[in-house]
Amino acid sequence: MNILTISEKYPAEQYNLLGNTDVMVEIPDIKSPVIQVVQINYNPQKGDVYIQQKEYQDKDGVHPAKYAITKNGLNKLADGAGIQMVCSEHVIPTTCQKCVAVNQGAGKVVQCGNCKNKDVAFRVTISVPQLTGEILMVQDTHEIIVDNVIPTMTEKQKKEFMKHLPQICEAKALNGAIRTALHIKGTYLLEELQKPFVVAYLVPNLNHQEVKEAAIKNMFQSSANLFGHTPSVQQIETKVPKEAVIEAEASDGENIDAYIDDTYKQASQQEQQIIERTEENRNDFYCDKCGEHISERVWDYSVEKFERPLCYKCQKEVLKR
Repeated sequence: MNILTISEKYPAEQYNLLGNTDVMVEIPDIKSPVIQVVQINYNPQKGDVYIQQKEYQDKDGVHPAKYAITKNGLNKLADGAGIQMVCSEHVIPTTCQKCVAVNQGAGKVVQCGNCKNKDVAFRVTISVPQLTGEILMVQDTHEIIVDNVIPTMTEKQKKEFMKHLPQICEAKALNGAIRTALHIKGTYLLEELQKPFVVAYLVPNLNHQEVKEAAIKNMFQSSANLFGHTPSVQQIETKVPKEAVIEAEASDGENIDAYIDDTYKQASQQEQQIIERTEENRNDFYCDKCGEHISERVWDYSVEKFERPLCYKCQKEVLKR
């Protein structure tokens, strides 16, 4: 066994220790530590950070500017920490859950595409190797409420934002998972960003003869087959609505264009059909009982009054009961 103390070699006064690095770890001979020192470019013009809060002065004195790490900066830290995306899935936004509950209560199939709601939510799961040699599964759900985001955008920005909405939401969920896994703060002072970030985890020790032989023998097999099942320490999940710091991300100073790069999973064919159908039929509303076309105003009133969309005729029949 070898004793590894990250904080002694990389003191907090000179480095930003991420994840579970501020611990003393006993390392077995078959494992080897990987310590990555990642330098984030603290110039906002370079794309790793952006100004979350500008410097200001009040009766208490001068408050320095605060910076947040961008998608690009988070990806650098995630790569250094050996983080991988396990899965990403589209989930029901909170704004749609009332509609789903109404349909379930009425025993009807949820009919998407008959309202103006374009909010989206994604749940992303990542694997994070630990200094214990185990794998921590971290899950984050991010939701974008369109009406809360687009008011300050120009028409051109709105068009691009809506076009890539699922991709942006998925990327934000990934960002949240990385922040949770590595204990990354919402904002940093400039002097903090000037210090390198340190991440550490364990990998198989290929200098160990038995491990080396096993690696050669199973070169084309997965690591799970090579070293047996890797247990999960625990699964961490953060759910929407987010904390105040993360909520600010929906309208933060980060450039939305950074999220439009084909890096993340595109919407499935079924999801894309729903999106397109919603776009084409967003002004079409129908009675849930007889199928007759109704106006948006009648739809809204009926859902509020009867908890389901009904035409005037069907509303009267319900009232007679």
